[in-house]
Amino acid sequence: MKSILALVAFVFSSFLFGQEIKWLTLDEATKEIKAHPTKPVLVNIYTTWCGFCKRLDKETFADAKVADYVNKNYIAIKFDAETKEMVKFNGINYTYIAAAKVNYFAYAITNGQLSYPATVLMDGNGEMSKLVLGFRSVNDFMTDIKI
Repeated sequence: MKSILALVAFVFSSFLFGQEIKWLTLDEATKEIKAHPTKPVLVNIYTTWCGFCKRLDKETFADAKVADYVNKNYIAIKFDAETKEMVKFNGINYTYIAAAKVNYFAYAITNGQLSYPATVLMDGNGEMSKLVLGFRSVNDFMTDIKI
C-alpha cells in the first residue's frame, strides 16, 4: 500500500512540477504541421543575450499551467533570431542577414517587427494570426495565447 501511495505521489508531483513546453526545431515542427495541419503554431523568438527572453523562459514558460496549455493547443517552436545557419520551414529556406544580425525567418514571421522576446501565433500554413512582443507574466501570456 505504501508503494502505491509513493507511486501516486511521484506521478502527481511530476505532473505539477515537471511539466515543460515541448519545444521543437523548425524541421521537427514542419513534420508536426504536416501530421496536424489544423493545429496552430506558437513560435518563441529569442536571442542568447536578451534578459527578458531569459526571464520569459524562467518565469512564464516554466509555469505548469502555461506548459500544459501550450503543449495541448500548439505546435511549439523555439527559435534563436540570430542563428547564422540557413533554416527551412514549410519548404522555404531562410538565411542569416549579416547587416541586420538576424536570420530572415525571424524577420519574416514578425513582419519586420523585431523585438525580443517575440511570440508569434500562426496557422499551419505559416500565416501569422497574432504577434506578442516582450516579456509577459503567466496570466498575461495565457490571455494572449488563448484560443
